[in-house]
Amino acid sequence: MRNAWVWLLVAIVTLGGTAGPAARANFPAVPPALRPPAAADRVIRLNVEYDQLFAKLHGDRVEVVVLEAIAIHNTEWRQYRREWFELGGLTFRASGGERDAAYVLANFLHRTVAAPDTIHVLVTGRPLEVYGGGRTPIGGLAFRGSDAILVSAGSGIGSEMLAYYLFHEIGHTFDAYDIPFGGGDTTFGSKSRITFEIDAGNEELIAGSRGPRPRDARHRAPMVLREKLARGRAVARETKLYAPLHDLLLHDPSPSNPAYVAKKRKLLASAGEQAPEIAALLAGYEPTREQLADDREVREQIAGHYWRANDAIRRRDYDTAGAELQAIRALAESSPDVRMLVGAAAKKVRKRR
Repeated sequence: MRNAWVWLLVAIVTLGGTAGPAARANFPAVPPALRPPAAADRVIRLNVEYDQLFAKLHGDRVEVVVLEAIAIHNTEWRQYRREWFELGGLTFRASGGERDAAYVLANFLHRTVAAPDTIHVLVTGRPLEVYGGGRTPIGGLAFRGSDAILVSAGSGIGSEMLAYYLFHEIGHTFDAYDIPFGGGDTTFGSKSRITFEIDAGNEELIAGSRGPRPRDARHRAPMVLREKLARGRAVARETKLYAPLHDLLLHDPSPSNPAYVAKKRKLLASAGEQAPEIAALLAGYEPTREQLADDREVREQIAGHYWRANDAIRRRDYDTAGAELQAIRALAESSPDVRMLVGAAAKKVRKRR
């Protein structure tokens, strides 16, 4: 349970980037491209919520911006798959000031209702962060294979960048995987060059995916969260302690997360004789600084091998690609998600030899 990055998929991108050349701009108020083509395999509804900060940025153009972003996403998505995405609903919901992206997404997931061929999207105008050994601003977050995504679209983010964030995070609901590490490239492109091009491995994962899984699917984030909260309920025998413990368990349990640290201190101070038991539960999910440093070092090594393999595949240098993928296997024995990504990239190598 310590290595939350295995199932928490993070789109680590700068908030002020520019869309790649594949982005389409200047759509009319109701883009004709939103009408599904006859060849679409299925239509997926995007039920979108937005907050007061996003509303303030776009005023009466909120719906236009969202529709344009979906139209651009559809154009790019159909290079890889045949689903068509449409706006199922657009709802304003006031939000608080939390910056912990994992917490915001977990709360959003819990208050949405699962429905066939529906993905829930929360768009906020506020900054969001993740805390893998430090505080890192992000543009989006998704639980892999789930049906809920989160986008941070602050000042300077128009339809094109919002489309990129949708494309990236919806890719995670279709099983794409990020290798999160500090700086430089991350899967689905780089921080300095936003692109809709999908890298080797993830393209194969998306192509073979069933899309979002049921929320009771084993080892997926919604079920992992549900099991975590059930353990909390069993420990917090006093009813008054469960609400703050429930809230705390939704946070990223990192020493770099100020909200988690402050709420934990307050809860333990009020827990009385149950404090040791609650502290032990929380400790089971908290990585130590040493573990975070070790994880970061391994992720950086994996990322280096992965991008060298990806570039080698593009050059059709399959011997080099195979050697780099084998190096990742030796580093990633304990990570099923990394093994799946590497296996998909290796499949591409085998097919092209």
